[in-house]
Order: sequence, then C-alpha cells, then structure tokens
Amino acid sequence: MQLLIKILISIVGVLVFIFLYYQFWFLRQPERNIPLDNTVFVSPANGKIIAVKKWNSDSLQWDKDQGVVKVLTKDVDSEGWLIAIEMDISNVHYQRAPIKSTLISKEYTPGKFKNALIQTNEYGMRLENERNSLLFETESGLKYKVIQIAGLVARRIVDYIEPNQKLDQGDIIGLIKLGSQVSLILPSTLEPAIGVGDKVIDGETIIAKIK
Repeated sequence: MQLLIKILISIVGVLVFIFLYYQFWFLRQPERNIPLDNTVFVSPANGKIIAVKKWNSDSLQWDKDQGVVKVLTKDVDSEGWLIAIEMDISNVHYQRAPIKSTLISKEYTPGKFKNALIQTNEYGMRLENERNSLLFETESGLKYKVIQIAGLVARRIVDYIEPNQKLDQGDIIGLIKLGSQVSLILPSTLEPAIGVGDKVIDGETIIAKIK
C-alpha cells in the first residue's frame, strides 16, 4: 500500500512539474527592447538562423521545393531574401511583428509533421510540413511574409491577428507550440543583417535593414 502511495505521489509530482514548466517557462513572454525603428526589421522569432537565401522568381522552377518557394514568394516581390529560423523547446515560442505594418492576408496549408530541426533543402524550411503564411505590408508599401511552420512535436500553429489589422513593431502575432521553424520572405529592397548560425531574439535582434 505504501509503495502504491509513493508511486502515485511521484506521478502527481511529475504531472505538476510538466504543467508548471509549460505554463511558466514554455509559454513565457519576456519583455523585449523593441527598437521601434521603421528602417529595420526585427526577428519575428527566438532561435537560430539556419538559412539566408537569395531568391529570384525567374530562376525558380515549378518542381519540388523550388515550386513551393515560387508560390510563397510570388506576392512579395520578383526577387528578395528568404531567412529561416530554427526554434527548439528552450526558445520563446511566440512570434512578433518585424516592423510596423498591416496584415493583408493569411493562408493556412495542411501538411506533414516531420522533424523541422532536420534541414532537407537549401532554404532551411520543411516545406512539406503544415504551415501558416502571413502576408504584411508596411506603411511605405513593402510586402513581406512571416511563415509559421509546424514540426515533429509542434502540431498546433496559432495566429492572433486578422486581415487589415495594423501592428506595431514587436507586437505579438502568433504562437507555435513546441520546437519548430519561422521563416521570413523579404523583398529585394531589404538587406539581411544576420548570418547562418546567429542566435536571434524575437522583437530585438535586427534581422534586415531597408536599403
């Protein structure tokens, strides 16, 4: 009987620990020093840069990964940059607006839940996974996308914004539960300010600058 009680207490203790970890660590929203500068884009996510890739719509083919990238980039510009950010379970999992802008549209795409921490292409994105694409426009008319990508464990993508909603730089726009990816599709008028391997902080790290 005493052994059973000890086992039950241990199970309850583990469950309480998991609950507290999820509520107070995983879902944390630390304060950020947001620059509030309309000449720079801050990182939409907390994690590590795994790809900074130049793209041009004329050179992209209609097959496999390039075909998906061609579709994702077509309403941003004819060329630009794709930046992929990898998040693990230790990172803050809320996403923020990179710059003052307005949400134009959003598109949810069902897909697989393969390990987002394993790179399978030059873009650093698990393009076959479930994703949510958010298209924004800045006050100066620049269009860009933030793409939330699910992973092996992260099977729920949430966004908190609706089309025509205006956002300030650093505003919370969404959440991906557990480790996954966030990617930025930027127009050619921006220049990346980071490189592969760099650690970025949501709402703080300058990820690109307007030329």
